[in-house]
Amino acid sequence: MLDTNMPESLRQDGTGPRVVLCHMPWATTQRPSIALGILSRLCEEAGVGVRCLYPNLDMSALVGFETAGRFANERALYGLSEHLFSVDVFGREALDSDAYLDAFHRTLKRDEVVGQWCVKFGDLAYLRHLRDETVPHFLDAAARRVLDMEPTVVGFSATFNQVMASLALARRVKIARPAVQILAGGACFDGEMGQEYHRGLPEVIDHVFLGEAEESFREYLRRITAGEPTDGIPGVTSWRDGRLQLVAGRPLANLDESPMPDYDAFYEEAERLRAETGKVFNVEFVPFESSRGCWWGQKNHCVFCGINDDLMSFRAKSIDRVIREIATISARYQTVKLTATDWIISHWHCDELFERLIDLDLDLELFYEVRASMKKAQIVKMKRAGVVHVQPGIESLSTPLLQLMKKGTSAIRHVMFLRWCREIGVHLSYNMLAGFPGEEAQWYRDMAALIPRLRHIQPPLHNVHFIEMHRFAPLFEDREALDVDHYALRSDYTFNFPEGRVDPRKIGYFFEFNSPRMAPPGEYVEELREAIKPWIAAHEAKTPPVYEYVIGAGFLQIRDTRHGDGRFLRLADLHQDVVLLCDEVKGRQTLAHELSGRYPKEVADGTLDAVVNELIESDVLMAEGSQLLTLPIGHRVRTTEELRAYVLGGEPAPEARQPARLPMLNLAAV
Repeated sequence: MLDTNMPESLRQDGTGPRVVLCHMPWATTQRPSIALGILSRLCEEAGVGVRCLYPNLDMSALVGFETAGRFANERALYGLSEHLFSVDVFGREALDSDAYLDAFHRTLKRDEVVGQWCVKFGDLAYLRHLRDETVPHFLDAAARRVLDMEPTVVGFSATFNQVMASLALARRVKIARPAVQILAGGACFDGEMGQEYHRGLPEVIDHVFLGEAEESFREYLRRITAGEPTDGIPGVTSWRDGRLQLVAGRPLANLDESPMPDYDAFYEEAERLRAETGKVFNVEFVPFESSRGCWWGQKNHCVFCGINDDLMSFRAKSIDRVIREIATISARYQTVKLTATDWIISHWHCDELFERLIDLDLDLELFYEVRASMKKAQIVKMKRAGVVHVQPGIESLSTPLLQLMKKGTSAIRHVMFLRWCREIGVHLSYNMLAGFPGEEAQWYRDMAALIPRLRHIQPPLHNVHFIEMHRFAPLFEDREALDVDHYALRSDYTFNFPEGRVDPRKIGYFFEFNSPRMAPPGEYVEELREAIKPWIAAHEAKTPPVYEYVIGAGFLQIRDTRHGDGRFLRLADLHQDVVLLCDEVKGRQTLAHELSGRYPKEVADGTLDAVVNELIESDVLMAEGSQLLTLPIGHRVRTTEELRAYVLGGEPAPEARQPARLPMLNLAAV
């Protein structure tokens, strides 16, 4: 086990620079920060004393897991979560905070979903208590801890709902010790955002690290150790002579030069709070990293995707390095649950990665973001390797909408991936999106008609979401080309700075927008939502729907419980072989070619076409144009290659052999 008796001091003796790194609310408490884990390693490599603090854990212990969890994970609360700390920086009157809280609580009070939460965010008195008592008390305690360590540098890494908490604590530290250098970085200090935050708060911030910081932070540590000025480091802002200075930086070219993260401090902090408060923090997944950038985004940046183009170039660690990190992190922190921070798994290295993970012979449970273009055999290998949770980037089941998003795929191929993952036992996290300039209402109606046929495969995590405009996304960067006629900072973020202090369009990551090319959101989205509701509900039930086949001696038996009492189907000969070959998306011509040796007469005289049409009518096959896909999944996992060998590996059938008819039996009567 880890030694959690770390004293409240920095990990270095002597009089050199001393760095404190803070992970602020409202970051989730269920995993450590990979950013702090990497930065602390860089400090240790440079011989610089470092201490990582997790004040987000202190806040969670203070307000309770439910409140902290909602602030961390509910996007609707992001603006409010930032505002509660903005008040500490600028004051209630400057932000018209009472009016903001009053409006916010009335909005939340009307929300049915919010009403089901254990925490009453619609209670105005509760929101005022958080603002006026909880946050100041928390910041007082956090500032004392930081200052007691006598740091020379205090750094913050912030994502979507940590910016104002970071700035609030930084301001208190700076007031108490003006000589302490304040550093900021992370996703919501990237690009124009970080520069504008620095321009608006030069009395608080000394440097903002833009983008990836391994090279720039190493240089910063070298300079402070040597006593050299820290201006002019590439990728790092400075404030001199009343203006912002910046030399362009670059992403890290060789990821093997990024150190393995150190999460000891997270567990030390969790143990400290357990001893002080009795609160036990459950770790969901421990992060690791095997790549950065997005190889798909390099070719086609998805229209809604908020990845900075400067960081899009795909780079991967060596397989040896990845395997070593996974094994080391798992062993050191005694967990089998790890999450890859990668934006997409490497399609060049994934097969070797899976094979090496299988060779480890550990019962790992890994999460990766993937593209839904993997082969079935890859998914089988992925599951064996322990990658049992994936986010496949399935945002729609409409081919024209996917084309509009620049996803480079189709609805039928997404259904194929969903089928395979259900059969193989890989858990999915995906969403359904709406609200794209250029969309058509009929696309959503077509999806609503398709959804009931998919009740046996895993539904999206949530019902339909309307997209936001995110900074760095093509929807933001190419607004004119996409006919966006208006955009503004998301309204719940607009009360975080006094008017004129910063440009809201420059500090924002989330924006609201309008386009005359968007279909009116009325009934067509509600129709799709109504179709998805029972799909999600069915999989929350103890016995989710089944639509599967078992292979018998010369026949298939299909069990279908998607609707009502259900049904049984029994298929043989050509019917069976079509179903098995269409386990992967198959064009009609390709199917005919593959079956021509076994069924030459049936292919030539149109019988094959009739069988295909019959299977489509019977909802056994899905058709999109000339492409075909089997809807039921196998009771036992077989790869498409194995199914193909089963169908085509024997002698061609005699010409006299007649395809069996397609009996349809009521399940209740069987």
